Amino acid sequence: MNDDAEYLLGVDGGGTSCRVRLSTVAGRVLGEARAGSANVRLGVDKAYAEILKATDEALNQAGLDRSVLARTFAGFGLAGAVDASRCQAVRDFAHPFAAVAVETDAHTACLGAHRGEDGGILILGTGSCGVYQQAGRFDVVGGWGFMISDQGSGAWLGLNLVRQSMLALDGVIAQTPLSQAVLAGFDHSHARVLNWSEQARPRDYGAFAPLVLQFAAQQDPLAIRLLQQCGQDAGDLLARLQQLGARRVCLMGGLSAPLRPWLPEALLGLLCAPVGDAMDGALLLARNLRNNAVQ
Repeated sequence: MNDDAEYLLGVDGGGTSCRVRLSTVAGRVLGEARAGSANVRLGVDKAYAEILKATDEALNQAGLDRSVLARTFAGFGLAGAVDASRCQAVRDFAHPFAAVAVETDAHTACLGAHRGEDGGILILGTGSCGVYQQAGRFDVVGGWGFMISDQGSGAWLGLNLVRQSMLALDGVIAQTPLSQAVLAGFDHSHARVLNWSEQARPRDYGAFAPLVLQFAAQQDPLAIRLLQQCGQDAGDLLARLQQLGARRVCLMGGLSAPLRPWLPEALLGLLCAPVGDAMDGALLLARNLRNNAVQ
């Protein structure tokens, strides 16, 4: 490798895991790796620890060491980087890179899905978020966290499953095989559900999503009601992206394929396949950062 060579690093820093892709300026991929959560809400230092852990592995694959990071322009798409102060804290951190550009992981997912061209995405995973990008301007729909947002997501599905199961336990609504399966995991105990809920995080609720899908295939009425509502809520986000101007929207996230049959039929014509991933989008950020630096 040329001792003066410059490099690009794209980071897809999600709430569950962080992925990195190292490439040459010409676009040749040199290494990829994964580490733990890079959600900046958990601390900028913790996010960087996971990013650098994955970066070290990518460097190892490329036969490089950390000395090249001083010539590496990095684009970060990070969960929780939703405001200017958090993004500034990431840029100001004592990092080893030539420079760092920061957006949310939803922004970079949108950039990657359309390779920087106009278009939207609807992420349906543990959480949910819609993004529309037009000529470098981003509009965000939802994605404000589990307590106040995340409609149409796996966490929403799990939370409402637990709520409905508690109503069934109280006799307010009829039990179904799905509610019985959920409650069996808590020994049909109100206290056990309560104690679990006080510690549960979005991913814990999201872990119930496969169970809902399994029982929906068996025509369980509770599972079907939950998926109908989840599909309608996701459809509302999709409709808003259309109102903002999106003519192409990529569904992304672990719940996107299973939930597609439950989306409003009138909106299915918007959907298209992504041409790239979030690390491609992060590399676009890094490339723009590098190009601006050398102008």
